[in-house]
Amino acid sequence: MNLIINLEPLLKPLTGIGHYTRELARELTRVPVAGSGMSEAGEIAGLLGPRIVHLSSDHPLLGGNIDANNPPAAEAERPSSAPEGRLSQWARRYLRNGATRYLYHKATGLQLRRYATRQASPEEALYWEPNYVRLPWPGRSVVTVHDLSHRRFPEYHPSDRIAFLERHLQASLDGATRINVVSQFTSDELTALYDIDPARIDIVSPGVGERFFDVDTHQRERVRKCHDLPAHYCLSVGTLEPRKNLPRLLDAFLDQSLERQRECPLLLVGQRGWGNQQLSRKALDALEDGRLRQLGYIQDADLPALYANATLFAYMSRYEGFGMPVIEAMAAGVPVVTADRTATREVAAEAALKVDPDDAGAIRQALERLQDDSALGRSLREAGRVRAGHFTWQHSAANLRASFRHAMSH
Repeated sequence: MNLIINLEPLLKPLTGIGHYTRELARELTRVPVAGSGMSEAGEIAGLLGPRIVHLSSDHPLLGGNIDANNPPAAEAERPSSAPEGRLSQWARRYLRNGATRYLYHKATGLQLRRYATRQASPEEALYWEPNYVRLPWPGRSVVTVHDLSHRRFPEYHPSDRIAFLERHLQASLDGATRINVVSQFTSDELTALYDIDPARIDIVSPGVGERFFDVDTHQRERVRKCHDLPAHYCLSVGTLEPRKNLPRLLDAFLDQSLERQRECPLLLVGQRGWGNQQLSRKALDALEDGRLRQLGYIQDADLPALYANATLFAYMSRYEGFGMPVIEAMAAGVPVVTADRTATREVAAEAALKVDPDDAGAIRQALERLQDDSALGRSLREAGRVRAGHFTWQHSAANLRASFRHAMSH
């Protein structure tokens, strides 16, 4: 079996879908072909717009091995002479524009059809689309759906994204041989909203990298100095967009006493997404005073220590298909407070404090409990690490291969 993966999610600054695609593609290339459900003659290829590239574990877009003690240069400092570098730069600049995104998808679809015609045995090739909408493909395919927030909360998305998904997602689901989801919650959503037969769905949850479990003192000190981190802080990680519910978390944090805010400031990590995330006057004052900090996009190599140095982690998203930051924080040994709603309830299980994400008072009380109750903090640290241990990329890749085998036997 030959496998082709659409690598478009890797061409922009990585959000959850990009990390998911990269880590699973990396695992697929690391395992010997004979053990992956493919024939000895099989190959793994990546679709990059007008190009098809051979994928191996050391391909630049798969990131190689992340060395936390010697992090890579910032993306802006990396050479861009390679074709992947030039394409990545183009994608970052133009894929947010509807017209150029349309042209990119047309070119990508054309290349995929050409790849299909070159296959000696098209029925032995499988296309994996990790980002909702499959491109035209005559053979077997597997499509991954991460969440259905565009249906439940259309106000959390730009209108062109909703229009795109409404126009294409149903056909993508109908045409896929198998459908992957990242949680039981999303599986239930697919059945409820698109009437998908549960027998067609496979759960392939994200994993958490080993580097989050094993953060040494040197890494913690390097990151503390690099980002000028305070001795204690509350951390929140995620793309800054409406459904992440940042205003409610800020309300809860700013309702604490000034003394608490100064002793345990709130640090926000994540690139700006869609939507106008204007800070209130109180938040701007806290920003000037150092009680609130925005660190922006952080390199992968720094994230484990950023978590590990935190006093607590807060993730108050109103809607998630999974919620990767929750298990990353747990793996790093940080007590977590998260939303008792959608997939974060499922992912956190009994290893975190869970509260109503719309209740600022409940969020504030949870933040204060985790600062004051050291026994509770220790208990959640231990439970969280155990819970995170259930989610590994190796296990996720095994589930993905099983889905591929199921698709090929269809």
